[in-house]
Amino acid sequence: MKISYKRELDHNYLILEQKDFQNNYQAGMLVKNRIAGLLECTLSRMDKDAAFCYEITSRQNLRLVLERKRLNASQLEGLLEGLLRTAGSCEEFLLDTRALLLNPDYIYLDPDTWEFSFCLFPFYEGDMGSGLLELAEYLLDRLDREDPGAVALGYEFYRMAGEENTSLEQILARWKEGNRAEEKPHGAEAEEVRSEEPGVQAAAQTEAVREEPPFHGKKGGTTFLKKSAGLVLRSENPAYPSMEITGEQFLIGKKKDAVDGFIKARGISRLHGKISKEGGVYYLTDLNSTNGTFLNGGRLEVNEKARIRSGDQVGFADVKYVVDLSGEVLYNKDEREDVAC
Repeated sequence: MKISYKRELDHNYLILEQKDFQNNYQAGMLVKNRIAGLLECTLSRMDKDAAFCYEITSRQNLRLVLERKRLNASQLEGLLEGLLRTAGSCEEFLLDTRALLLNPDYIYLDPDTWEFSFCLFPFYEGDMGSGLLELAEYLLDRLDREDPGAVALGYEFYRMAGEENTSLEQILARWKEGNRAEEKPHGAEAEEVRSEEPGVQAAAQTEAVREEPPFHGKKGGTTFLKKSAGLVLRSENPAYPSMEITGEQFLIGKKKDAVDGFIKARGISRLHGKISKEGGVYYLTDLNSTNGTFLNGGRLEVNEKARIRSGDQVGFADVKYVVDLSGEVLYNKDEREDVAC
């Protein structure tokens, strides 16, 4: 299964290619119907091969969203509810749930509503047991440890997913039945469940806390000078603040509670782009944005990652910055209040 991404006008697509394509019932049902819970799909033929094009415009994959966010009980329950509804849709259209891709890279959601959409590839025959267990393990590492309901629900899903000879339908049916019969733990009861679960205390103690770097400047002056420990995106427009990137991952967009660098401008997507640091090298990635992420005037493809160097110009829609790795960042008096760091 070859995976790629494509942008056409204002639409973005996840592309899964199948060699020596032979049409089957599942492929026909997926392409000809709009199925609740599944990403909308079109088919493109290339000689003996085929490309399944999944509409992902305005959605983000689960792994990206959880890079800087922790799952609370409501969000985790929403994910399981989404899986339950999607399994019901598959049953209605006689589709095999083993063809669902349960990797968080292919589970998409609307960052505002947390409405989930899943990817079904007709030629994928996964091991449902291991797929569910891997998903459950991934979710355990990204639970909000301050939310007892999230911890209890996450470990219950993990326990059921680890049972032998299980199926998605069986797990979700049992989870739903238990959810109706019992209220979520709260108060002292919830705290007891939380403390008994293996690894919970250790995970809570190692939770990373982001702190704003210390600022050294002269009050009342027109400018402030300080040393930066990382990369600075120096804004070319005084209406938008410069951005200081000191961590390994830095998300940029207009959804203020989900990004590190907030840009309030027309044309900016909720999660627009990302700057990452790998082995001392910085990279710019487009995050399925509608109006594009640019490097030195060239538009990046969806999810394309490109190396950036000092002096490069990067753009998010029409908002432009210059990459600065000199180690110094200059703020003016008014900009200091809004600088993203």
